[in-house]
Amino acid sequence: MHDFLPKDLQAAILFCTFAEHLGTKGSTCNWKLMEKELLTKKAHEGYTICCIENCPLHDHCLRWLVGQHMPSTNSTYRCVNPHFEGVATDSCPLYRSDQKVRFAKGMLHMFNGDMPRRLEPAVRYGIIRKTNRTYYFEYRNGSRLIPPALQEHIRNLFRQNGWTGDVNFDSYVEDYDW
Repeated sequence: MHDFLPKDLQAAILFCTFAEHLGTKGSTCNWKLMEKELLTKKAHEGYTICCIENCPLHDHCLRWLVGQHMPSTNSTYRCVNPHFEGVATDSCPLYRSDQKVRFAKGMLHMFNGDMPRRLEPAVRYGIIRKTNRTYYFEYRNGSRLIPPALQEHIRNLFRQNGWTGDVNFDSYVEDYDW
């Protein structure tokens, strides 16, 4: 699940998910409250925020939303430089969408089945060249989520090496692309 969240919040999310799955009426789940706690946690962790009120993208930008939950107890914080080129425009280079995306999690079972074993080293070294060795093993064992762009890069590595079948990761999770 969300390994970056405190254990009590993880438990609350699991409870709410289970209650909704069962269709429990009068469930005490408050997703908005949990989202607020997540944004506040990111603010405490030093996530770069944005305070540019006239930005055309701020209504759907994670940096703006986290900034709105910045506790008054912090005397300093990391903030977007309003003078950086392109900031506060429709093509802001620091914009982070508030829409959740589908991350892949784990690659331990990717090479099972009828996939030729010769593909594994070519794909592994292609991922390491794109990222680094540490990240490769974190992606492989699922401790680091695989963003959509890297998922596509990995699929392309398989195609470049002659694989025409499906490329499936161990599992998928929806989360913000922080």
